[in-house]
Amino acid sequence: NSKSSGSATSNRGVPREIKNTYLGDLPKSYNDTKIVLLPRDPFWAYAYWEINNEVRRNLDSNYGSNKKFAIRVYDVTDVNFDGNNAHKSFDILVSEAAENWYINIPEINRSWCVDLGLILADGRFITIARSNIVNMPRHGISSVTDEQWAIIHKEFEKLIKLSGIEKIGKSSFDITNLMRERWEQLMSVSSGQMPSSHVSSLSNKNEGPTAKTKSFWLKADTELIVYGTTESDAKLTISGKEVKLNSDGSFSVRMQLPDCEMNIPVKAVSKDSTMSKEIVFEVKRSSFTK
Repeated sequence: NSKSSGSATSNRGVPREIKNTYLGDLPKSYNDTKIVLLPRDPFWAYAYWEINNEVRRNLDSNYGSNKKFAIRVYDVTDVNFDGNNAHKSFDILVSEAAENWYINIPEINRSWCVDLGLILADGRFITIARSNIVNMPRHGISSVTDEQWAIIHKEFEKLIKLSGIEKIGKSSFDITNLMRERWEQLMSVSSGQMPSSHVSSLSNKNEGPTAKTKSFWLKADTELIVYGTTESDAKLTISGKEVKLNSDGSFSVRMQLPDCEMNIPVKAVSKDSTMSKEIVFEVKRSSFTK
């Protein structure tokens, strides 16, 4: 390596001072009015939006304070959506200060679009911005079973034997069983059922070797989103942990919600530590199976 003065270079010939140059933060907003919808998984979508200051002033001037901000979610599967021909729709009330939202999608394997808007006192919905259309990720394994991609149980057994896993020692029996169990889980998902080791079976009243066994299963969970705004230079903590604020003082935090009763204190302290505000949420979650 050269010890002479000048710009040091990396192994690829790129000056290090260029690689480490700080180009600044991305702007918090672009003074635009739009909403964007993104798929997260087959059951959840994520929307984020922006309303520029002029549009906000016009909304306040035209509709006053007696209005509610909302997201209207449209099922637009296989239609050329014009705003009026959705299969169905539902509304989600959101805070005026919110800038993003997770949306629980009620039906899998369909296409969705959302409007950001206002719900007025008389029930009218005023559209502010319309999102793109998203096709949600498919849930489960594809129903296409053409010869090129199909894998059958016999082929799996061949793979087990070819791998030689049954000859590598005592523990190979456990490994083989584990691999077989994973295979059975995979195949059960594709057929809409879960293996008996993971669900409770409901049997017919008829006893005997010809009795049929039916399986039914359900998985569900929930999360908690805490969001709000404060002074942009304040120090904010949630449950004692400091949370970084956005440049406009807004914040949004997703939290795990286990089965329990819990208090979630949200506290803001002014920059000079002379003033503070605190809001405490009391949350209870109880899950039980009927």
